[in-house]
Amino acid sequence: MSAVSPTAALLAEVFPGSDISRPVYLEWLYEQSPFGPVIETNLDDERGRAGHYALVPITLTRDGVDHSGALSLNTAVHDRARGGGVFVRLGSETIAEAGRRGIETVVGVANANSTPGFLRRLDFELLTPLPASVMLPTPGPRGAIESGWADAPAFERGGLAAGAEPLLAAPALGEGRRWTPETLRWRLSRPGARYALHRAENLLAVSCQDSRRGIRVAVLLKVFAASGLSAGARRALVRAACRFHRAPVALHVGLNDLVDFRGVALPERLRESPLNLIYRSLQAQKRPASIVRFEFLDFDAY
Repeated sequence: MSAVSPTAALLAEVFPGSDISRPVYLEWLYEQSPFGPVIETNLDDERGRAGHYALVPITLTRDGVDHSGALSLNTAVHDRARGGGVFVRLGSETIAEAGRRGIETVVGVANANSTPGFLRRLDFELLTPLPASVMLPTPGPRGAIESGWADAPAFERGGLAAGAEPLLAAPALGEGRRWTPETLRWRLSRPGARYALHRAENLLAVSCQDSRRGIRVAVLLKVFAASGLSAGARRALVRAACRFHRAPVALHVGLNDLVDFRGVALPERLRESPLNLIYRSLQAQKRPASIVRFEFLDFDAY
């Protein structure tokens, strides 16, 4: 039996229909990550796994300096184990173990229902609801943006992701998730997902296709750039993503100090759930967080 099988069974019961319960996905995320293996605490009983709390190691950057972080993911407690502080115990034990392993910061994205528990019981702070914007492609030139699938050839010589190191540079001020060509290639190999790349001289963007209320949407998951993008470059990127995915609209959720995604703000009633960026420092001297780049790709939303 795979090491992730009990967790997969629990996630399938707690989140029916979600692809996060697939063993191949959990093995990729928990065991094959270049950032290191999962930090987890589980509750098992005579019927199997009843509770699970996972922190996935990541690399964060603060004012241009890398440090160790972890992403809070896949918290699940079965109905039969609810009550008695199971969520708090699992979370507290996992976070304590993360501190022992040298993790300095834990970040996560919580929905409206789970946010109060993280804030009141696990000492997270709420940084901000992640902004969400819908953008319509406007008429204009194709520009110099090339688009294609994020497959293995994209990372080889002459591919869309080749030579992208300067675009992946960390922000000089503020915090964000740190990516390299190697870790980005791993991220874009997520089982069951298919991503597109959009490349110009000064930018590399990642997108995928989704559907919202029966409407095809080009989801802009991440934008890397050597410097801030002009309004014209932003419009060209939206056009490129919508054209590639044959979608009438584009969606962006998250923070990115390099690009101002001015569009139609997505009303709360059209969101599946408000997405709140939460943060907990494990350092003795707690420093206020100032996250300037954190988008869909950074927290494994797709």
